[in-house]
Amino acid sequence: MKGRERILNLLSGGCADRPARGEIWPLPSGGPAVEVLAAAREIDADFCFFDQLPGAVPEARALGLATGAIVNGPWQRWMNLVGWEAAMMELGRGNENVRLGLAEAAKEAGRDIAAWTTAGVDMILLADDIAFSGGPYMAPAQFEKHLLPLYAALTEAAEKKGANIGFHSDGCVDLLLPMLHTAGFGFYSLEPEATEPMRAWELLGKSVPLFSGLPAAWLLPGGFTAAGEGSILEGWLSGGPLILTSACGLFHADALAAVRKIYQWLDKKKYFRH
Repeated sequence: MKGRERILNLLSGGCADRPARGEIWPLPSGGPAVEVLAAAREIDADFCFFDQLPGAVPEARALGLATGAIVNGPWQRWMNLVGWEAAMMELGRGNENVRLGLAEAAKEAGRDIAAWTTAGVDMILLADDIAFSGGPYMAPAQFEKHLLPLYAALTEAAEKKGANIGFHSDGCVDLLLPMLHTAGFGFYSLEPEATEPMRAWELLGKSVPLFSGLPAAWLLPGGFTAAGEGSILEGWLSGGPLILTSACGLFHADALAAVRKIYQWLDKKKYFRH
């Protein structure tokens, strides 16, 4: 089974012959499509995500990789435009600028989604950092009012073009995850140290595919042992459709070696429970 088949099977509710794996952000500071593709091959990944059009979809397909595109969501775009402090103040005041700004940002995200689906990617990952380690930046009522309808429209647009669409946020999204799922996202990329996989499946009420399973601390020297972190990982892999990846990316020099060590440990076990 090649990587693309492995990923698409999991996204459609099927099984894979071994734990699927890869990195959404394999390059610490981003890079052109050819470098993203090279990094995916170097770690023996099943997928690669591009963030600069047009990506390298035909080349990735030829290598048997599933392809995805990272698209910034409306909150991320608007916050980058006005600044975090101003965005939070406007949100707190319930200013009309919030609705107008997010609506325009959602249109921009929609245009990017259309471009990427035309390029033929298998997956769209809507990246919107709506939370920090302590919880969401906004109350559930604010989220439901301002962002949920925009997310629902964006997922519908992607699905009409035949692409799987998922959601990524840093931080703890426990309070918002059940509402997020009503927007129609088919998979999630979450920080396991903030919302760990078993908790995510419990909140979602079903075994939705997760791109997760590698906390940042496990990628530090000595951060992963078979008896400790390995037993935790086995539990997560047996709990649902987990596509093994970090939410933080390979952010330091030792991370690549750590990821390879974890892959090698899994390969030696020669099992797959889900």
